[in-house]
Amino acid sequence: MYLRGAVLSLPLNAAQARDAAAAMQRCGQCPNKRLCDEALASSDANSLSLFCPNSHYIQQVRSSSLSFR
Repeated sequence: MYLRGAVLSLPLNAAQARDAAAAMQRCGQCPNKRLCDEALASSDANSLSLFCPNSHYIQQVRSSSLSFR
């Protein structure tokens, strides 16, 4: 999430905690761990959106964590 610019603001409310737990479960059950490890090692966060089951969640968190000054 960090490589994609997504940062959760703490503390999490109940809905955010449920969403984060679901994302962790999806990650743990993901069949693409090798692809993920390679993308993370190369810092190619954009390629994660091609196969990551949490891509939509990460984009949602990223959008809500953006601040405009």
